[in-house]
Amino acid sequence: MAERIIMPAELGGAGEQSGEGRIKITPRARRCAQEKGIDLKRLNIKGTGYQGGISEKDILDYLASAKIRVTPVAAKIAADQGINLEGIAGSGASGKIMKKDLMAEGTAKGTAAAGASTSTGAAAAGVSSFGGSKADTSIESTVGSGTGQLTPDGKEIKDILPYSGIRKIIGDRLAKSKFTAPHLYFTQKVDLEKLLALRKQINGSQEKKTSVTDYIAKAVIKCLQKYPDMNASLEGDQIIRYQSVNLGIAVAAPGGLIVPVVKNANHKTVVQLSSEAGVLFDKARNGKLAPFEYTGGTFTVSNLGMFGIENFTAIINPPEVGILAVSATKDEAVVVLHEDGTKTIEIKPMMNVTLTVDHRVIDGLLAAQFVTDVKKLLESPIQLLV
Repeated sequence: MAERIIMPAELGGAGEQSGEGRIKITPRARRCAQEKGIDLKRLNIKGTGYQGGISEKDILDYLASAKIRVTPVAAKIAADQGINLEGIAGSGASGKIMKKDLMAEGTAKGTAAAGASTSTGAAAAGVSSFGGSKADTSIESTVGSGTGQLTPDGKEIKDILPYSGIRKIIGDRLAKSKFTAPHLYFTQKVDLEKLLALRKQINGSQEKKTSVTDYIAKAVIKCLQKYPDMNASLEGDQIIRYQSVNLGIAVAAPGGLIVPVVKNANHKTVVQLSSEAGVLFDKARNGKLAPFEYTGGTFTVSNLGMFGIENFTAIINPPEVGILAVSATKDEAVVVLHEDGTKTIEIKPMMNVTLTVDHRVIDGLLAAQFVTDVKKLLESPIQLLV
C-alpha cells in the first residue's frame, strides 16, 4: 500500500519561505502538489524546469527525498490539527507513523471517536484490513462516498474490498482454466420465432411458466447425448465421458456468479427442467445452495440475454470441456429463402449463441457440429418435446 512522505517543514516545522513571491510552476506540478497536500509557499522546492520553474518531476523528487514516513490517515490528522511529526516514533514498517502513534503521543485530539466510527463502518461493510487492525491501516477501508485518500498517481480511492471468499475461488478457477485450457470459440445466430410461439402456447396452457433458457437447456442436453465427447472432463491424463448429463446453468448470486447443477438432466422434460432449475436459482440468489447443488456438472450454459448482452464468450468451468454462452434476443432484418427459391427480407427475433471448447479435447469439426445442432433444435423446437 502506498504511503505519503512528508518533510518537516510541510507539517509546521522550520523551513517556511520568507517571501510571498510568485512561484513558477507547471499546471501538472501544481495539481500534483495539491493532491499530495504540499504547500508550495512554505517549502523550498528547487525547480529544474524552464527558467527555474517547478515541474511535476521536481515535486515527485522532493517527496522521494523526504525524511518522515507517514500513512495517509495519520498525515491528514496531522495536517488538520497542525501537528508536527518530528520526534514521533513510528510503529509501522520502516518507522512509518501510524494513526495509533499520534494517539499514543496524546497529540491527535478528538481522533479516537473518529477512528472508532471509521472502524465500525468498515466492519459493518464487511471490508477487511490490509495488515494491522481495522482501526489502523495504511489506507483505511470504508464504503461510502470515498476514503479521501489518493494513489501515488493521483486517483481518488472510493473504498478497498478484500479479494477473498467465493469471488477468489471463482477467479482462481477461471484463471487456471483460461491459461491452462486452449479456448476455441464457435458462434451461431439462431432464429427464435418458432420457439417463442411454442413457448407462448405452452405457458398459456399451464400454471408453471417456462423460460427461453429452459428450451436452450433441453437443446443442449439432447446434443450432449448425441455428442458424448462434449459431455466429458479432462482429469490428468484421462478423458472421462459421462452417461449422466449434469447441466450447470450460471446465475448471478449476491457473492458473484455461481452455477447450480441440474443432476441427471437427460431424464427430464422441459417443464421438469424449468421447475428444478427454478428452485436452484432461488436458493442461489438467497445464498442457500448446498455444495452438492453446485458441483458435479458435466457442461454449463451461461445466459446473459436478460441483461441485453448481444454477444459474449464464456470461460470453461473446469474440469468440463465446454460451455455455451447465450446472448439477448433482438429483432433483426433477415434474408429468408423460400421453397420456391425466392428471397424476402423479414424481421426475425435473432439470438447469438457461442460455444467455447477446450481444444485439447474437442476439435473444431465436433464443436461446429454441436453448436449447429443446438441451432437446428431451437429453430425446430417441437423436437424438444419428443
